[in-house]
Amino acid sequence: MAPLDRLPVHPVPSAATAHAAAPRLVIDGLVAAPRALSPDALAALPRATHVEPFACEEGWAVPQLRWEGVRLADVLALAAPRPEARYVRVCSGEYTVPLALGEAAGALLCDRLNDAPLPLEHGAPWRLVVPGGRCFTSVKWVTRLELAAEPGQASGEQIARARLC
Repeated sequence: MAPLDRLPVHPVPSAATAHAAAPRLVIDGLVAAPRALSPDALAALPRATHVEPFACEEGWAVPQLRWEGVRLADVLALAAPRPEARYVRVCSGEYTVPLALGEAAGALLCDRLNDAPLPLEHGAPWRLVVPGGRCFTSVKWVTRLELAAEPGQASGEQIARARLC
């Protein structure tokens, strides 16, 4: 496993710090049973691990990171998505990444990195990891999962690309 000092750190928003003090994950939108889940509720779900190189269009790469968490599909199932739901919008403040539910099936909502609790600077309490996904899909500080019929705006990609300029 690669040391975490090789993984770049972006400034932690004050809202992320506040959320980490009393974390809840909201699942809403096209669901039969909206939820606000605690860390304990998520910890009760089956665990999964994913190891792969992590690279970004900003020009950096980390050879191997070991992510651990729960399958996004298992989390979404807790809210009983309605049949017309085709996308999940993964949100952290203004940063939103839409994923087709098929793509979301392989994604993890992680709370551990390299066999240790996920640090706040790397996205705690929950960070989305999409195996084989582009760096901007790795949403830090996830607060909300919104099920929708359409993808909606991909502000996460826009925000990430603005850092490249």
